[in-house]
Amino acid sequence: MTQNKNKSSNDYVRYSSIAMEMVILIVASVLGGKWIDKQLALETPVFTLIFSFGASIGAIFLLIKKLSG
Repeated sequence: MTQNKNKSSNDYVRYSSIAMEMVILIVASVLGGKWIDKQLALETPVFTLIFSFGASIGAIFLLIKKLSG
């Protein structure tokens, strides 16, 4: 019973850390893109869009890599 509970706790920590990494990656990318757009005084948030899409793709890649390995 204790072994099963430990496995459940380990899974919880594992999936929580993956989710936090994904959130941090996406939020940092969006904030960085917004900062660059502001510095360059762009009307269209080009870097915010590029960084957010790139971070989303990177987060999905990270998720697949961590879950398969």
